Amino acid sequence: MIRVLHGSDEFSVSERLIEIKTAAGSPEVMLPNTNIFEGDGYSRDELIGAASAVPFLADKRLVIVKGLLGRIEANSGRRNSRTLKVPKGDWTGLSDVLPSLPPSTDLIFVDGELRKNGVGLKTVGSTATAEQFDVARGQALDMWIAERFRAEGATAAQSAVQRLADLIGGQTRLLAQEIKKLSLYANGRPIETADIDLMVAPAREANIFAAVDAVLDSKPSEALRAIHQLLDEGSSIHYLLTMLARQTRMTLVAQDMMDSSATESDIAKRIGVREGSFPLRKTLQQARAHPHGYLAWIHRQLLEADVGFKTSSVGDERAAAELLVARLSTAR
Repeated sequence: MIRVLHGSDEFSVSERLIEIKTAAGSPEVMLPNTNIFEGDGYSRDELIGAASAVPFLADKRLVIVKGLLGRIEANSGRRNSRTLKVPKGDWTGLSDVLPSLPPSTDLIFVDGELRKNGVGLKTVGSTATAEQFDVARGQALDMWIAERFRAEGATAAQSAVQRLADLIGGQTRLLAQEIKKLSLYANGRPIETADIDLMVAPAREANIFAAVDAVLDSKPSEALRAIHQLLDEGSSIHYLLTMLARQTRMTLVAQDMMDSSATESDIAKRIGVREGSFPLRKTLQQARAHPHGYLAWIHRQLLEADVGFKTSSVGDERAAAELLVARLSTAR
């Protein structure tokens, strides 16, 4: 059988490949009956030769080809091909040869995103079964998270599912890790939003966004509530001021880049966050909502306060931080 596993969701692609390998037989039996081709150090004839071999004391032979179709598509002239060298030799006519492979061979092409009618998929022809795995969004992502909890033997409140989706987005590999950790922590009871805020690493960063939002929106009670939560969770005053200043700086950088018509991808790279992530969405939201001069003033005040805390003896640092946040959130 000839398969193509591809899409933007690399984690789901890798999980599907594991399923296929597991179904083929035990690792001991499949080890001598598995060939993996990746990079550019092989030819079409070498690939076909491996795929044409009869399995040794097994029912199946697995031949896994990683990245070939993406490289061929990239070199079709529609994508940047400078770092995507196609393996040696001529790959034209590959689709004509594949139907002659023995039925005992599972030939699996593993790739990232491929165009539906692009050169990559056309290279393997209509005899291949293509399975596409794209990053889920919205309700589809909520369903993915809920199903993953069930697979771990756990249940989660809808509010907890949505909170997790908002914090991590469609990063399925990271979601899977956090879901496993939360399931072990809950130990059979339903997982609530409070568990997400306690156990998931990005939740603390989300509280930084909440504090910045409240300061910029002139909501002192909400700002103080967010600050108290961060301090109660163990954050130091210096960490708090540093993170608040970092977020306002990122917002200023994003604002300048948006004024220059930069793409979200370019902004994400410049400020050091993942494209499509919760931090990027919140930063862009803040950049659109507030004047540049006001953001710059907040940033200067935070930097000056941080220097003051580090170079002078403040009796009650917590009280001083609370006064600073209250002052900044009532400045407009």
